[in-house]
Amino acid sequence: MKISQRLQHINHMVQGHCDHIWDCCCDHGLLGMMLLKRNTANQVHFVDCVAPLMLQLTQDLQRFFPKQAFSTGHSVAQNTLGISQWQVHCLNAADLPIEQTDITNTHLIIIAGVGGKLLIELVQALISRHGSRQIEFILCPVHHNYYVRHSLAKLGFFIQAETLLEENRRFYEVLHVTLERPCHGHPVTLTGSLMWEDLDKKDLDLAKRYLSQVIAHYQRMPSDLQVPYIIHAYQSQLAQISNAF
Repeated sequence: MKISQRLQHINHMVQGHCDHIWDCCCDHGLLGMMLLKRNTANQVHFVDCVAPLMLQLTQDLQRFFPKQAFSTGHSVAQNTLGISQWQVHCLNAADLPIEQTDITNTHLIIIAGVGGKLLIELVQALISRHGSRQIEFILCPVHHNYYVRHSLAKLGFFIQAETLLEENRRFYEVLHVTLERPCHGHPVTLTGSLMWEDLDKKDLDLAKRYLSQVIAHYQRMPSDLQVPYIIHAYQSQLAQISNAF
């Protein structure tokens, strides 16, 4: 199956190594399999609430990664081979069993393929239950990016990385965020920050088209539903990157 640009961008954004990666991307396990091959975590968890899909995924994992299935008799701390193990969970992403892991373990939760409002509901549910754990998120909503950023900022998240991509004439923002301030991190901004830095000509054209499309979207709304401050925020961002060149 062909790997989408969106999943490739998310895959490249996963740097370093952690104890647990939770793949909640609604993508038939494609991202998690890439992460398994790279051994990016001690344990890669595949999460979806659709039982037939998860049964098929389990069969695929048993076929392609037969020696990497997680054994309930061994903890992540006992995984000394340096090879990622996999485990399948048929449940809602809001109910990740993080409490079953060691309190010292690190977690990266990846949520993509859902709308911005549902995405924020999932993030809020997870941090309300596991706020004391070492958790980072990579998020890629299919729409409502301003709402997502505004909500993350209110929740106190810091940005570690962010990128903009276009696929099949649709734009996507991918955000890597954490509640713990990184060494060189800063709070999540409402219209983006890091993804507008050091743009080459191709990236600048992409950024301008994206921001222009977002502005046009909000301007097309009925006058009683328009939000002038959001339009102004994106207009200011467009002017800023345009004047930088």
